[in-house]
Amino acid sequence: MSGGAFDYKQHFIEYMADEIEQRILNSGRKIPQEVLKRDPWIGYWDDDFNVPRYYPQYNRKTIDIMKRAVYVLRMAYIYAQRVDWMLSGDDGEDSLVERLEKELEELKKKYPSGKFTFKKKRVRYDDDYGGFREMPDE
Repeated sequence: MSGGAFDYKQHFIEYMADEIEQRILNSGRKIPQEVLKRDPWIGYWDDDFNVPRYYPQYNRKTIDIMKRAVYVLRMAYIYAQRVDWMLSGDDGEDSLVERLEKELEELKKKYPSGKFTFKKKRVRYDDDYGGFREMPDE
């Protein structure tokens, strides 16, 4: 594993972005039964487990703020990762610039408006893509 100048803590930034993105996707949706079986207290503290439970519903402004947070956190992760590799001796200063530019360009392709813009019903996690994106309905 490369890097280590920051004790790999930059991955916490990436984790935060993933968590916020998932909460956006779940906003207002019914909590699946298999999730409730693993963690019956998720969502609401209600004694009746047969009542349908829903993830918190966020308003449009809050969702927009959360989307922007995802973008900024992903950018922060890229910067932290690239600097970490340079400080650890895995990359030189030239490599830092080249890799940083490439990864920021990829980020802009994933989130062209500086945040992601999708319709919730068509968003899926794509392993090949490495994130959430709009995908054709199946």
